[in-house]
Amino acid sequence: MSNRLPTPYAGHTILEEALSQCGLDDQRAMLLFEQAASIARDTRDRALLAKALNGMARIEHAHGDSHAALFHLREALELRRETHDLNGEAAILCNLGALYTDLGQYNFALDYLLKALGIIDEQSDRKRASMLAANLARVYDALEQTGSAEEHYQTALRLARESQQRIGEVILCANYGDFRRRQGHYDHAEQLLRHALECAGGEGVFPAIALHPLGLLHRDRHDRASALDAFAQAMRFAREHNDTDTLLEIILSQAETHLQCDTPELARQVLEEGVQLAEESGRNRTLGRILHLLTDALERLDQPSLALAVSRRANQVDSDVLTAEAYRQTRQLTTQYELERAKAELEAQHQKYDAQRLAKEELEREATARLRELERQALYDPLTGLPNRLLLADRFRVALELAVQQGTQLALGVIDLNKFKQINDTFGHHIGDQLLVEVARRLEVVMNGQDTVARMGGDEFVLLIRDADRPQTVLSVARRVLRAFEPVFALSGHELHVRPSVGFAVYPDDALTYEALFEQADKAMYDAKVRGSGFEIHNHQSERRAPATLESALHQALALGQFKLVYQPQTTAGGQVRGAETFLRWQHPHFGNVPPAEFLPLAEATGLSLPIGAWVLAQACQEATTWHGRMVAVNLSARQFAHPNLSRSIHEALECSGLPPHLLELEVNEEMLARHPHRARSTLQDLKALGVRVVIDDFGSGFTSFAALKHDPVDGVKIDRALVNDLQARERPGRDEALVTAVVHMAHALNLDVIAEGVENEYQQCFLASLGVTAVQGFLLAPPQPSEVFRLWMESH
Repeated sequence: MSNRLPTPYAGHTILEEALSQCGLDDQRAMLLFEQAASIARDTRDRALLAKALNGMARIEHAHGDSHAALFHLREALELRRETHDLNGEAAILCNLGALYTDLGQYNFALDYLLKALGIIDEQSDRKRASMLAANLARVYDALEQTGSAEEHYQTALRLARESQQRIGEVILCANYGDFRRRQGHYDHAEQLLRHALECAGGEGVFPAIALHPLGLLHRDRHDRASALDAFAQAMRFAREHNDTDTLLEIILSQAETHLQCDTPELARQVLEEGVQLAEESGRNRTLGRILHLLTDALERLDQPSLALAVSRRANQVDSDVLTAEAYRQTRQLTTQYELERAKAELEAQHQKYDAQRLAKEELEREATARLRELERQALYDPLTGLPNRLLLADRFRVALELAVQQGTQLALGVIDLNKFKQINDTFGHHIGDQLLVEVARRLEVVMNGQDTVARMGGDEFVLLIRDADRPQTVLSVARRVLRAFEPVFALSGHELHVRPSVGFAVYPDDALTYEALFEQADKAMYDAKVRGSGFEIHNHQSERRAPATLESALHQALALGQFKLVYQPQTTAGGQVRGAETFLRWQHPHFGNVPPAEFLPLAEATGLSLPIGAWVLAQACQEATTWHGRMVAVNLSARQFAHPNLSRSIHEALECSGLPPHLLELEVNEEMLARHPHRARSTLQDLKALGVRVVIDDFGSGFTSFAALKHDPVDGVKIDRALVNDLQARERPGRDEALVTAVVHMAHALNLDVIAEGVENEYQQCFLASLGVTAVQGFLLAPPQPSEVFRLWMESH
């Protein structure tokens, strides 16, 4: 039997078989494409070779080897141009554009797609024109050119419908719907996504492609139950059809939603499934994202050791991905170099050296650009462009080595945005993202060139200050940061006033390692948040009174009778005395008058707030029995409110003093109710059963809404003094008056009393009286005063 040379016909037969195996058995399809390409080279069939290379690139990209795919597509593009096949050239240009889009290199993608646009005739090839418009829409969307993206999505959808591409219409409606969702056009987005779901008709994995963004839409609308239901349906379709990538993306969205619902255990269960699936399928890049989210869930479950272990693994996975990318690129560079040399030798020996040189220069440029892109993705936050935690740690290492050599100091500052979660919940995550980007811009402006501002994730930013030898340096940075937040944040038609809490720690005074220094700065930040001071510096401000000594003194203060109570009067809008609010004061023989903002957080942290709070309750109730039927208001600490014996403590205070329960008004901080709403509601019901009154203190500071209040058994709200302070006489009432008016009217609609604190001028008093508030309190009436002075004040009024 004679050996026959392969024929072009045999190559085309193999190519058709390879195309039929795509998506069913990619490994076999790849072998067939390579066999067809080999036959095409032997027979010099450039059209067959271009098709085989295009098929190889399709499988390579799907399995993560995008560099090999790019090389084969470029070779296919040259072949199409050599044969003057415009339709084939346009198809390869579209594929190159789509591949670069997936890689996030949008300028390259746009260049190829626009070249294809100049070739494709919309009238004669509607199917390809639809695919091109869809890819252009994705690129313009990524480049945030929303107008162009909108135009091309509409064009792509029209062409898909005209050419009766049902599956193409499903995918386009899903992508277009998700685009409209991210733009905040929820009704139109839902219409598109439901149409995609209807067109999919339960076929293949396509319902999952529509259900996933539909779940995200429900989540944006704060309908998290519907979101989780949509994700569950999407997961079923993705599992049935073994679409691993779609399934992993749905798992991430489902876990994020569970975390938003404050159900971290459910998030953990979903993510652990995702970890197993990502490991089994070799999706290391997605595995890193899952592990980072699992770290968040474990932190919320108060499992710090496990969270730290998972976080370290996540960072290792990220590092392995970068290493693999670099190795793959190096391997591809070598392969491409050898192929270019072989091609040059075959086509023209005299062009060999020039072809090698040009190919190598091009590869080096692309390698440099790709490595820079990989570095940017690995070391910079994708939302703000700031250095991420990985780059911050590396810069700290370099700064620490220099500080050790030179004997200098450096500082870390941790910044957290107050009430950021409320902003996300109220205005949507797109506004929250805009806020984070603007905060990053302002922080970069206030920092020196040698220093670093990084984003750790969420609303947490970190400052690295290299030259912190002088105390004034850190103080100056802190003041500049606070001033940067003073201008209003104008975001998509919303004007937001946002304040940060900032904590600093200094090397080597506070800690010697990055982790320890970050921990101390984080503690200082939380001190600033508790005290409302804006910023704290560990061991300088937050511990300015030897903490062990002050704590020891606090333990003895109650027994030594160093506490006293003062009372600030409350009057009705008509001027009648209603009662007074109780305030605690500490007069120490050595420390003097210790500010409440200093000893109350310490009492809360050590558990002393329980016996001190019980003493305040007993004393205030006893004193109020001499006030002739006027009420007394007492603040409850967070630890008191959460304690199971709270009701018994209040009952004992009332019984021992003989004060009627309705004359005791308990003030509960707004944040206590928001932290654990179901537990708080049960506690409130127990208090109401005693017959006492309950008022929400500092209402309007952002933790509670009227929607929640309608379920809480409370008697009234106390308007935050910051809202009252903004009421100032001017030619015409402004937004501050409108805001307070809305709060009062809503409270009245719920049959709640309204008390306004911080009244310091007659305009505020008159304005509040005109709204019909129940009572006012502030220095305009009287400052907090001892019991005997308050009794005289009552007699004179």
